[in-house]
Amino acid sequence: MLLRSALLFALSWPLVSTSVLADANRVSTNLLIVGGTEAGWAAAIQAARMGVEDITIVHDGQWLGGQYTEQALACVDENKGVGKEGWGVDWHPMKRSFHRSGLFKELMDRIEAHNEKNYGSKMPGRPYHGPSTFRPAEAEAILREMLQPHIDSGQVILHWNYYPVAAMKEGRRLTGLRFTSVKDDDRPDLIVSAKLTIDASDWGEAIQVAGAAYECGPDPKSRYNEPSAPDDLADFPPNTMNPITWAMIVEESDGPTPIEKPNNYDGRNYVRTSKLSLAEMKGLKWDRPVRLGSIEHWPAAGKQSPRQLSIYTVRRIADGTKSPTGKTLILLNYMLGQDYPLSRLPQRVVDKLEATEEGASNKNIVEMNRAQRQIIFNDAKQHSLGVLYHLQNYVHDRAPDKANSFRNFHLSEEFGTPDALPPKPYIRESLRLKAMYMMREQDGRNSDGPTKNQAREAFARVMYPDGIAAWQFHYDFHRTGRAYLKDEGQAGPWIDFEQPGRNTRIVSDRSVFPLRSMIPIEMDGLIGTQKNLGYSSIVSAAIRLHDQCVHLGQAVGATAAVCLKHEAQPRKIPYDLSLLEEVRDGLCGSIDGATPMLLWPYRDLPSDHPAFVAVNRLAMRGGLPITRREVDFQPDAAATQAWKAEVVKLSLATKQIDSAPPKMPEGEMTRGEFAAAWWKLIRDLPDRPRKRLEPNDADADGIADVDDPLPYSKQATSWNE
Repeated sequence: MLLRSALLFALSWPLVSTSVLADANRVSTNLLIVGGTEAGWAAAIQAARMGVEDITIVHDGQWLGGQYTEQALACVDENKGVGKEGWGVDWHPMKRSFHRSGLFKELMDRIEAHNEKNYGSKMPGRPYHGPSTFRPAEAEAILREMLQPHIDSGQVILHWNYYPVAAMKEGRRLTGLRFTSVKDDDRPDLIVSAKLTIDASDWGEAIQVAGAAYECGPDPKSRYNEPSAPDDLADFPPNTMNPITWAMIVEESDGPTPIEKPNNYDGRNYVRTSKLSLAEMKGLKWDRPVRLGSIEHWPAAGKQSPRQLSIYTVRRIADGTKSPTGKTLILLNYMLGQDYPLSRLPQRVVDKLEATEEGASNKNIVEMNRAQRQIIFNDAKQHSLGVLYHLQNYVHDRAPDKANSFRNFHLSEEFGTPDALPPKPYIRESLRLKAMYMMREQDGRNSDGPTKNQAREAFARVMYPDGIAAWQFHYDFHRTGRAYLKDEGQAGPWIDFEQPGRNTRIVSDRSVFPLRSMIPIEMDGLIGTQKNLGYSSIVSAAIRLHDQCVHLGQAVGATAAVCLKHEAQPRKIPYDLSLLEEVRDGLCGSIDGATPMLLWPYRDLPSDHPAFVAVNRLAMRGGLPITRREVDFQPDAAATQAWKAEVVKLSLATKQIDSAPPKMPEGEMTRGEFAAAWWKLIRDLPDRPRKRLEPNDADADGIADVDDPLPYSKQATSWNE
């Protein structure tokens, strides 16, 4: 009943907010958020908590939550604190071993509390990959519940099923957008005038319509000098980017419930789907070199409950043998057969695209119109359904043990769509905003060895001075290339393959995200988030997951609040320490009842530690003695006199001291106790203004600010080692 109630509520809610549009298609707002993704949701809540009145969200669908909901990515891809909890396939200590924090923690706590109440466990799926799972419709209800107080207060207004088609500008400043209905109906266009706009959409549509500079597709090495970038793009077509995947939620049935054969089904597309498939089809000859491999299709009878590597358990949402429902629920988001690369599209897709516009098949998907994208989407849906059909038939017929066969599963009806699929694909890579600074692979790439096997924990070689969120992951490309059978070409079946430099074997060090990489290089009145950010394609592969999107949405929400309060453009904030600290304060420290967000990527600080805020705030402003390999703060260790003196020296150097400085707290204290006590003494002292030596080169080191990761330091890295 809970799921049905959540679904009905989700489907009926938009009708309320759109019913008035026929009489009022012109809106004036302080903050316009384009996209109800997880980042757009987080931006709205953060801005509202910081006092912004009149926030307008315009979304091209009818579900909040992006990856959590519309895209059905119902298994959170993270490591839950220090250790191996929640990881299986490729666990590594440097793959985001952070404690949860900020709005992400608030959301996950609610999801896990819901799971415990309704499924008997916080992690009812016990998946092999990722710690926490959920039903998308239930997650949507929780996301909505968290936003609802701000809707009830009138701070936030939502408009559903609209997308941007035109921009209003004054000089280089965006002042509003014109939206049209996604559906073929008679609703008038929606015109929104806004002091500030956040692009949290799936494909950076506000950025495109506004005419802000952006990049998409692969970057040549000449662009950012990245170690993994290709020297030229001859073998990297414009659509060489992280693939989309049409995820599926399947639920255990009382008996066989096979789906109909999908359009264009060819079993040879699914060589990697199971070990059984691979054993029978490994001899196929492809026109590109491919690396084969697979995993088990489903567990043996009576052995399905433990965490183990199979299609059945890798992203299981609920284990029916352990939950009160008695039904197993599984997310199918399977990189060994379900991913849909965007380069070298099948001939049937090419033909349909070319029928819309000459050259359309060679465009990056970002730059396609909605009708063109839909052609690709329709084919991607059929490909995903082919995975399920293959499991239910080809694998089922050949497997000796059929106890846990996917033939006994049906597509979940929670999305309310005609095909029972989620409304949108999982989108790993969008456009990349041409920002005040573009993050490069070399800024954060681990340099201990060529692969993650040699890597040791460290902070990134560049710790950006305008950091507003902690992050770490590996540079995670799913296979971006598409190979076809030698004798059939693009009219026949295909398999994905790994292009050079597009793999999962390189990890990042522990890093921070710079505010500059959210701000357009030229346009005012606009900030990017979700996956519309200022980084290279390679870096985008590492910063694209649930928690990262929530944190970066929260960061732009705080930035917007400070901009509106001071009537300042976003580009001013990274170079004004007082304003930057106000953003950080909103994220970590000043909002009663809010869970503070991790700013500096320490490994051992949970958000409820008494020193959490002080340590994060001191670290971000350079007020703590930190070495590159010292990734644990050790808050409960004794604070030595020398260490305390260094904290005082470093932190006071960032403050404007016009009289006697505060006295250092005396007595025996832990490092956490001292940090908290000292921060309390100095936090309200005025910040020392940063001096700019040249108009476009703050530190006069000969590197323009736009290309300088450390614009106030002549050092090439943040460390002397």
